[in-house]
Amino acid sequence: HTHTHTYTTHTDTHVHVHTDRHTMGRTKKKGQRGQQEQGERVKRARREEDEAKEEQADGDGDGDVAMEPVSQETDAQNGVVLENEEDEELVENAQKPGVHPKAARAAAAAKRHASASVVAATEGAAAEGRTARSALPPSAKHGRWTNRQRTLVFSSRGVSYKARHLMNDLRTLMPHSKKDSKLDRKDKLQDSIPELCELKNCNNVIYFEARKKLDLYMWIGKMPHGPTAKFLVENVHTMDELKMTGNCMKGSRPLLNFDESFDTEPHLQVYKELLFQTFGTPRHHPKSKAFVDRVLSFFWLDGRIWVRNYQVTWEDPTKENPETVLTEIGPRFVLNPVRLFGGSFGGATLFENPEYIAPNARRAAARARAAVRYKSRTEAKMDRKEREKGFVLPKDEVADVFEDADISKKRKAHDDSDDDDDDEVDA
Repeated sequence: HTHTHTYTTHTDTHVHVHTDRHTMGRTKKKGQRGQQEQGERVKRARREEDEAKEEQADGDGDGDVAMEPVSQETDAQNGVVLENEEDEELVENAQKPGVHPKAARAAAAAKRHASASVVAATEGAAAEGRTARSALPPSAKHGRWTNRQRTLVFSSRGVSYKARHLMNDLRTLMPHSKKDSKLDRKDKLQDSIPELCELKNCNNVIYFEARKKLDLYMWIGKMPHGPTAKFLVENVHTMDELKMTGNCMKGSRPLLNFDESFDTEPHLQVYKELLFQTFGTPRHHPKSKAFVDRVLSFFWLDGRIWVRNYQVTWEDPTKENPETVLTEIGPRFVLNPVRLFGGSFGGATLFENPEYIAPNARRAAARARAAVRYKSRTEAKMDRKEREKGFVLPKDEVADVFEDADISKKRKAHDDSDDDDDDEVDA
Protein backbone atom coordinates (compact mmCIF):
# COMPACT_ATOMS: atom_id res chain seq x y z
CA HIS A 1 0.00 0.00 0.00
CA THR A 2 2.16 2.78 -1.27
CA HIS A 3 1.84 6.09 -3.08
CA THR A 4 4.50 8.12 -4.84
CA HIS A 5 5.20 11.87 -4.69
CA THR A 6 7.49 13.29 -7.36
CA TYR A 7 8.65 16.92 -7.41
CA THR A 8 11.40 18.59 -9.43
CA THR A 9 13.64 21.50 -8.43
CA HIS A 10 16.18 23.39 -10.55
CA THR A 11 18.94 20.93 -9.84
CA ASP A 12 17.42 17.60 -8.84
CA THR A 13 14.27 15.52 -8.79
CA HIS A 14 13.21 13.91 -5.53
CA VAL A 15 11.03 10.82 -5.23
CA HIS A 16 9.45 9.92 -1.92
CA VAL A 17 7.51 6.65 -1.46
CA HIS A 18 5.30 6.50 1.62
CA THR A 19 3.37 3.52 3.02
CA ASP A 20 0.20 4.08 4.97
CA ARG A 21 -2.49 1.51 5.68
CA HIS A 22 -5.18 4.07 6.48
CA THR A 23 -4.89 5.86 3.09
CA MET A 24 -4.62 2.75 0.91
CA GLY A 25 -7.51 3.47 -1.46
CA ARG A 26 -6.72 7.11 -2.06
CA THR A 27 -3.03 6.38 -2.49
CA LYS A 28 -3.72 3.64 -5.00
CA LYS A 29 -5.81 5.93 -7.21
CA LYS A 30 -3.26 8.73 -7.12
CA GLY A 31 -0.47 6.32 -7.87
CA GLN A 32 -2.28 4.87 -10.89
CA ARG A 33 -3.15 8.33 -12.21
CA GLY A 34 0.45 9.53 -11.80
CA GLN A 35 1.80 6.41 -13.51
CA GLN A 36 -0.53 6.89 -16.46
CA GLU A 37 0.45 10.55 -16.87
CA GLN A 38 4.11 9.67 -16.60
CA GLY A 39 3.72 6.94 -19.21
CA GLU A 40 1.98 9.34 -21.59
CA ARG A 41 4.75 11.91 -21.21
CA VAL A 42 7.41 9.29 -21.91
CA LYS A 43 5.54 8.03 -24.97
CA ARG A 44 5.17 11.57 -26.28
CA ALA A 45 8.86 12.21 -25.82
CA ARG A 46 9.78 8.97 -27.61
CA ARG A 47 7.41 9.80 -30.47
CA GLU A 48 8.87 13.26 -30.94
CA GLU A 49 12.37 11.84 -30.93
CA ASP A 50 11.48 9.27 -33.59
CA GLU A 51 9.85 11.93 -35.79
CA ALA A 52 12.95 14.11 -35.51
CA LYS A 53 15.17 11.19 -36.53
CA GLU A 54 12.90 10.42 -39.53
CA GLU A 55 12.98 14.04 -40.67
CA GLN A 56 16.77 14.06 -40.41
CA ALA A 57 16.98 10.84 -42.43
CA ASP A 58 14.63 12.25 -45.11
CA GLY A 59 16.64 15.46 -45.31
CA ASP A 60 19.86 13.56 -46.07
CA GLY A 61 18.29 12.39 -49.40
CA ASP A 62 20.12 9.15 -50.04
CA GLY A 63 19.42 7.69 -46.65
CA ASP A 64 23.05 6.83 -45.98
CA VAL A 65 22.70 7.58 -42.31
CA ALA A 66 21.52 4.51 -40.45
CA MET A 67 19.59 5.12 -37.25
CA GLU A 68 20.16 2.72 -34.41
CA PRO A 69 16.91 1.37 -32.99
CA VAL A 70 16.20 2.11 -29.39
CA SER A 71 15.78 -1.00 -27.29
CA GLN A 72 12.77 -0.66 -25.04
CA GLU A 73 9.87 -2.60 -23.60
CA THR A 74 6.36 -1.40 -22.81
CA ASP A 75 4.32 -2.42 -19.82
CA ALA A 76 0.77 -2.31 -21.18
CA GLN A 77 -0.82 -2.57 -17.80
CA ASN A 78 0.69 0.61 -16.34
CA GLY A 79 1.59 2.48 -19.58
CA VAL A 80 5.24 2.96 -18.59
CA VAL A 81 8.15 2.68 -21.04
CA LEU A 82 11.26 1.22 -19.42
CA GLU A 83 14.78 0.76 -20.76
CA ASN A 84 16.72 -2.49 -20.40
CA GLU A 85 18.96 -1.22 -17.57
CA GLU A 86 15.97 -0.02 -15.61
CA ASP A 87 14.15 -3.30 -16.31
CA GLU A 88 16.87 -5.13 -14.41
CA GLU A 89 16.53 -2.67 -11.52
CA LEU A 90 12.76 -3.10 -11.64
CA VAL A 91 13.05 -6.90 -11.50
CA GLU A 92 15.46 -6.68 -8.57
CA ASN A 93 13.15 -4.32 -6.67
CA ALA A 94 10.12 -6.51 -7.44
CA GLN A 95 11.89 -9.54 -6.03
CA LYS A 96 12.58 -7.79 -2.74
CA PRO A 97 10.14 -8.71 0.03
CA GLY A 98 7.69 -5.97 1.05
CA VAL A 99 8.05 -3.94 -2.20
CA HIS A 100 4.96 -3.63 -4.39
CA PRO A 101 5.61 -4.11 -8.14
CA LYS A 102 3.67 -0.95 -9.03
CA ALA A 103 5.72 1.11 -6.60
CA ALA A 104 8.92 -0.30 -8.10
CA ARG A 105 7.78 0.59 -11.62
CA ALA A 106 6.81 4.12 -10.57
CA ALA A 107 10.11 4.68 -8.79
CA ALA A 108 12.09 3.47 -11.83
CA ALA A 109 10.11 5.72 -14.21
CA ALA A 110 10.50 8.74 -11.91
CA LYS A 111 14.22 8.09 -11.65
CA ARG A 112 14.59 8.02 -15.44
CA HIS A 113 12.57 11.23 -15.78
CA ALA A 114 14.72 12.90 -13.12
CA SER A 115 17.90 11.90 -14.94
CA ALA A 116 16.55 13.34 -18.18
CA SER A 117 15.63 16.61 -16.42
CA VAL A 118 19.06 16.93 -14.85
CA VAL A 119 20.78 16.29 -18.20
CA ALA A 120 18.59 18.88 -19.92
CA ALA A 121 19.23 21.45 -17.21
CA THR A 122 23.00 20.80 -17.37
CA GLU A 123 23.05 21.19 -21.16
CA GLY A 124 21.07 24.44 -20.88
CA ALA A 125 23.42 25.84 -18.25
CA ALA A 126 26.43 24.86 -20.34
CA ALA A 127 24.94 26.54 -23.41
CA GLU A 128 24.24 29.71 -21.41
CA GLY A 129 27.80 29.62 -20.01
CA ARG A 130 29.24 29.31 -23.51
CA THR A 131 27.12 32.21 -24.70
CA ALA A 132 28.15 34.37 -21.73
CA ARG A 133 31.85 33.54 -22.16
CA SER A 134 31.70 34.28 -25.88
CA ALA A 135 30.30 37.73 -25.09
CA LEU A 136 33.24 38.54 -22.78
CA PRO A 137 36.43 40.14 -24.06
CA PRO A 138 39.42 37.84 -24.71
CA SER A 139 41.15 39.02 -21.51
CA ALA A 140 38.20 37.94 -19.34
CA LYS A 141 37.74 34.53 -20.94
CA HIS A 142 41.03 33.16 -19.66
CA GLY A 143 40.86 34.05 -15.95
CA ARG A 144 43.64 31.73 -14.94
CA TRP A 145 46.70 32.49 -12.83
CA THR A 146 49.44 31.88 -15.39
CA ASN A 147 52.16 34.30 -14.22
CA ARG A 148 53.44 32.39 -11.19
CA GLN A 149 55.74 35.08 -9.79
CA ARG A 150 56.31 34.74 -6.05
CA THR A 151 58.67 36.87 -3.98
CA LEU A 152 60.32 35.79 -0.73
CA VAL A 153 60.74 38.78 1.62
CA PHE A 154 62.82 38.26 4.76
CA SER A 155 65.84 39.65 6.60
CA SER A 156 68.92 38.75 8.58
CA ARG A 157 69.29 38.95 12.33
CA GLY A 158 70.16 42.26 13.90
CA VAL A 159 67.94 44.53 11.78
CA SER A 160 66.69 47.75 13.34
CA TYR A 161 63.05 48.50 14.09
CA LYS A 162 62.81 50.83 11.08
CA ALA A 163 64.08 48.12 8.73
CA ARG A 164 61.61 45.64 10.21
CA HIS A 165 58.72 48.07 9.67
CA LEU A 166 59.83 48.67 6.08
CA MET A 167 59.90 44.92 5.45
CA ASN A 168 56.38 44.53 6.86
CA ASP A 169 55.13 47.39 4.69
CA LEU A 170 56.48 45.72 1.57
CA ARG A 171 54.84 42.44 2.54
CA THR A 172 51.54 44.25 2.97
CA LEU A 173 51.81 45.90 -0.44
CA MET A 174 52.81 42.66 -2.20
CA PRO A 175 50.06 40.01 -2.05
CA HIS A 176 52.31 37.57 -3.96
CA SER A 177 55.01 37.72 -1.27
CA LYS A 178 56.00 35.03 1.19
CA LYS A 179 57.90 35.36 4.43
CA ASP A 180 60.42 33.30 6.33
CA SER A 181 62.29 33.43 9.61
CA LYS A 182 65.39 35.59 10.00
CA LEU A 183 68.56 34.26 8.48
CA ASP A 184 71.71 33.85 10.53
CA ARG A 185 74.44 36.23 9.46
CA LYS A 186 77.03 33.47 9.51
CA ASP A 187 75.33 31.55 6.70
CA LYS A 188 76.56 31.90 3.14
CA LEU A 189 73.99 33.75 1.10
CA GLN A 190 74.73 32.06 -2.23
CA ASP A 191 74.14 28.63 -0.67
CA SER A 192 71.26 29.13 1.76
CA ILE A 193 68.94 31.64 0.07
CA PRO A 194 68.42 29.72 -3.23
CA GLU A 195 67.55 26.65 -1.17
CA LEU A 196 65.02 28.64 0.88
CA CYS A 197 63.44 30.00 -2.30
CA GLU A 198 63.13 26.49 -3.67
CA LEU A 199 61.44 25.30 -0.48
CA LYS A 200 59.03 28.25 -0.56
CA ASN A 201 58.43 27.84 -4.31
CA CYS A 202 59.57 31.43 -4.98
CA ASN A 203 61.41 32.69 -8.04
CA ASN A 204 62.15 36.21 -6.69
CA VAL A 205 63.74 37.34 -3.44
CA ILE A 206 64.08 40.55 -1.41
CA TYR A 207 66.63 40.08 1.36
CA PHE A 208 67.42 42.77 3.94
CA GLU A 209 70.92 42.48 5.33
CA ALA A 210 71.85 44.46 8.45
CA ARG A 211 75.44 45.28 9.35
CA LYS A 212 76.59 46.74 12.67
CA LYS A 213 72.93 47.59 13.41
CA LEU A 214 73.53 50.78 11.45
CA ASP A 215 73.59 49.93 7.74
CA LEU A 216 70.78 48.27 5.79
CA TYR A 217 71.40 46.54 2.45
CA MET A 218 68.69 45.24 0.13
CA TRP A 219 69.34 42.29 -2.19
CA ILE A 220 66.92 41.85 -5.11
CA GLY A 221 67.41 38.83 -7.33
CA LYS A 222 66.00 36.11 -9.54
CA MET A 223 66.25 32.58 -8.24
CA PRO A 224 67.96 30.22 -8.63
CA HIS A 225 70.41 31.44 -11.30
CA GLY A 226 70.38 35.24 -10.91
CA PRO A 227 71.04 38.02 -11.66
CA THR A 228 71.20 39.71 -8.26
CA ALA A 229 71.44 43.41 -7.40
CA LYS A 230 72.78 44.81 -4.14
CA PHE A 231 71.58 48.21 -2.88
CA LEU A 232 72.26 50.38 0.13
CA VAL A 233 68.95 51.57 1.58
CA GLU A 234 68.92 55.24 2.56
CA ASN A 235 66.34 57.76 3.80
CA VAL A 236 63.82 55.17 5.00
CA HIS A 237 60.34 56.40 5.97
CA THR A 238 57.65 53.82 6.73
CA MET A 239 53.88 54.15 6.37
CA ASP A 240 53.38 54.53 10.13
CA GLU A 241 56.02 57.21 10.30
CA LEU A 242 54.85 59.33 7.38
CA LYS A 243 51.22 59.70 8.47
CA MET A 244 50.20 60.30 4.90
CA THR A 245 46.56 60.86 3.94
CA GLY A 246 46.67 58.38 1.05
CA ASN A 247 45.14 54.93 1.33
CA CYS A 248 44.59 51.92 -0.91
CA MET A 249 42.90 48.54 -0.85
CA LYS A 250 45.01 45.76 0.60
CA GLY A 251 46.00 43.33 -2.13
CA SER A 252 45.28 45.63 -5.06
CA ARG A 253 47.55 45.38 -8.09
CA PRO A 254 49.78 48.45 -8.55
CA LEU A 255 50.78 50.28 -11.68
CA LEU A 256 54.57 50.22 -11.95
CA ASN A 257 55.91 53.55 -13.18
CA PHE A 258 59.56 53.75 -14.31
CA ASP A 259 61.48 56.84 -15.24
CA GLU A 260 62.54 57.08 -18.88
CA SER A 261 66.16 57.11 -17.70
CA PHE A 262 65.94 53.35 -17.08
CA ASP A 263 66.09 52.77 -20.85
CA THR A 264 69.34 54.69 -21.39
CA GLU A 265 71.92 52.31 -19.86
CA PRO A 266 72.22 48.49 -19.97
CA HIS A 267 72.59 48.09 -16.21
CA LEU A 268 69.54 50.33 -15.67
CA GLN A 269 67.53 48.07 -17.97
CA VAL A 270 68.53 45.08 -15.82
CA TYR A 271 67.50 47.00 -12.69
CA LYS A 272 64.16 47.83 -14.29
CA GLU A 273 63.43 44.21 -15.17
CA LEU A 274 64.37 43.01 -11.68
CA LEU A 275 62.12 45.59 -10.02
CA PHE A 276 59.30 44.86 -12.45
CA GLN A 277 59.28 41.11 -11.83
CA THR A 278 59.80 41.48 -8.07
CA PHE A 279 57.24 44.16 -7.19
CA GLY A 280 54.68 43.48 -9.92
CA THR A 281 51.63 41.54 -8.69
CA PRO A 282 50.66 38.77 -11.16
CA ARG A 283 47.26 38.97 -12.75
CA HIS A 284 44.53 36.72 -11.30
CA HIS A 285 46.67 35.99 -8.22
CA PRO A 286 44.47 34.36 -5.53
CA LYS A 287 45.34 37.02 -2.93
CA SER A 288 45.12 40.01 -5.25
CA LYS A 289 42.12 42.27 -5.81
CA ALA A 290 40.73 43.22 -9.20
CA PHE A 291 41.31 46.94 -8.60
CA VAL A 292 44.02 49.38 -9.61
CA ASP A 293 44.11 52.22 -7.09
CA ARG A 294 47.82 52.89 -6.53
CA VAL A 295 51.04 53.57 -8.43
CA LEU A 296 54.49 52.36 -7.38
CA SER A 297 57.02 54.74 -8.94
CA PHE A 298 60.76 54.34 -9.50
CA PHE A 299 62.86 57.38 -10.43
CA TRP A 300 66.56 57.52 -11.38
CA LEU A 301 68.16 60.68 -9.97
CA ASP A 302 71.65 61.53 -8.66
CA GLY A 303 72.84 57.98 -9.29
CA ARG A 304 70.15 56.48 -7.03
CA ILE A 305 66.70 54.88 -7.35
CA TRP A 306 63.97 56.82 -5.55
CA VAL A 307 60.92 54.73 -4.63
CA ARG A 308 57.51 56.31 -3.97
CA ASN A 309 54.03 54.81 -3.51
CA TYR A 310 50.95 56.88 -4.44
CA GLN A 311 47.22 56.44 -4.27
CA VAL A 312 45.40 57.10 -7.55
CA THR A 313 42.07 58.92 -7.50
CA TRP A 314 40.81 58.50 -11.06
CA GLU A 315 39.16 61.34 -12.89
CA ASP A 316 35.42 61.73 -12.69
CA PRO A 317 33.94 62.01 -16.21
CA THR A 318 30.81 63.73 -14.86
CA LYS A 319 32.79 66.83 -13.81
CA GLU A 320 33.66 69.68 -16.12
CA ASN A 321 37.44 69.47 -15.67
CA PRO A 322 38.25 65.87 -14.72
CA GLU A 323 41.64 65.34 -13.15
CA THR A 324 43.52 62.33 -11.78
CA VAL A 325 44.91 63.03 -8.30
CA LEU A 326 47.93 61.30 -6.69
CA THR A 327 48.23 61.10 -2.91
CA GLU A 328 51.32 59.57 -1.32
CA ILE A 329 50.77 56.52 0.85
CA GLY A 330 54.27 55.36 1.72
CA PRO A 331 56.70 53.87 2.37
CA ARG A 332 59.46 55.92 0.76
CA PHE A 333 63.13 55.01 0.51
CA VAL A 334 66.18 55.45 -1.71
CA LEU A 335 68.25 52.62 -3.21
CA ASN A 336 71.92 53.34 -3.78
CA PRO A 337 73.32 50.76 -6.24
CA VAL A 338 76.40 48.91 -5.04
CA ARG A 339 77.00 46.05 -7.45
CA LEU A 340 75.16 43.88 -9.98
CA PHE A 341 76.04 40.18 -9.99
CA GLY A 342 75.43 37.76 -12.82
CA GLY A 343 74.63 34.81 -10.55
CA SER A 344 72.67 34.15 -7.39
CA PHE A 345 74.26 36.33 -4.66
CA GLY A 346 77.57 36.07 -6.42
CA GLY A 347 79.22 35.30 -9.70
CA ALA A 348 80.55 37.67 -12.32
CA THR A 349 80.21 41.41 -11.65
CA LEU A 350 78.05 42.93 -14.37
CA PHE A 351 78.16 46.46 -12.99
CA GLU A 352 79.87 48.24 -10.10
CA ASN A 353 78.95 51.75 -9.05
CA PRO A 354 82.13 53.88 -9.21
CA GLU A 355 80.53 56.64 -7.13
CA TYR A 356 79.54 54.36 -4.28
CA ILE A 357 81.22 55.01 -0.93
CA ALA A 358 80.78 52.42 1.80
CA PRO A 359 79.23 53.60 5.08
CA ASN A 360 82.33 52.46 6.97
CA ALA A 361 84.50 54.66 4.76
CA ARG A 362 82.16 57.59 5.33
CA ARG A 363 82.28 57.17 9.08
CA ALA A 364 86.06 56.80 8.99
CA ALA A 365 86.34 59.99 6.92
CA ALA A 366 84.07 61.80 9.39
CA ARG A 367 86.21 60.64 12.30
CA ALA A 368 89.34 61.71 10.43
CA ARG A 369 87.86 65.15 9.84
CA ALA A 370 86.95 65.42 13.52
CA ALA A 371 90.47 64.34 14.49
CA VAL A 372 91.99 66.94 12.19
CA ARG A 373 89.89 69.66 13.78
CA TYR A 374 90.92 68.57 17.27
CA LYS A 375 94.57 68.44 16.27
CA SER A 376 94.39 71.91 14.74
CA ARG A 377 92.85 73.33 17.92
CA THR A 378 95.57 71.75 20.07
CA GLU A 379 98.31 73.05 17.85
CA ALA A 380 96.79 76.54 17.97
CA LYS A 381 96.91 76.51 21.77
CA MET A 382 100.57 75.48 21.80
CA ASP A 383 101.47 78.18 19.29
CA ARG A 384 99.76 80.79 21.42
CA LYS A 385 101.73 79.81 24.49
CA GLU A 386 104.96 80.05 22.55
CA ARG A 387 104.03 83.43 21.22
CA GLU A 388 103.13 84.67 24.72
CA LYS A 389 106.65 83.85 25.91
CA GLY A 390 108.13 86.21 23.35
CA PHE A 391 105.84 89.06 24.28
CA VAL A 392 108.01 90.63 27.17
CA LEU A 393 107.57 94.40 27.85
CA PRO A 394 110.62 96.56 28.73
CA LYS A 395 111.00 97.85 32.34
CA ASP A 396 109.34 101.22 33.06
CA GLU A 397 111.38 103.56 35.24
CA VAL A 398 108.41 105.60 36.39
CA ALA A 399 106.27 102.63 37.34
CA ASP A 400 108.01 102.18 40.72
CA VAL A 401 107.36 105.76 41.93
CA PHE A 402 103.80 105.17 42.93
CA GLU A 403 104.59 101.78 44.35
CA ASP A 404 107.24 103.30 46.74
CA ALA A 405 104.76 105.93 47.94
CA ASP A 406 102.17 103.32 48.73
CA ILE A 407 104.70 101.24 50.62
CA SER A 408 105.78 104.19 52.80
CA LYS A 409 102.17 105.00 53.67
CA LYS A 410 101.48 101.44 54.66
CA ARG A 411 104.63 101.34 56.76
CA LYS A 412 103.72 104.58 58.66
CA ALA A 413 100.22 103.34 59.38
CA HIS A 414 101.65 100.09 60.70
CA ASP A 415 104.02 101.92 63.05
CA ASP A 416 101.21 104.09 64.45
CA SER A 417 99.13 101.05 65.22
CA ASP A 418 102.03 99.46 67.13
CA ASP A 419 102.45 102.60 69.34
CA ASP A 420 98.78 102.59 70.29
CA ASP A 421 99.00 98.99 71.37
CA ASP A 422 101.98 99.71 73.64
CA ASP A 423 100.11 102.56 75.36
CA GLU A 424 97.17 100.33 76.13
CA VAL A 425 99.45 97.73 77.66
CA ASP A 426 101.15 100.30 79.97
CA ALA A 427 97.81 101.59 81.16
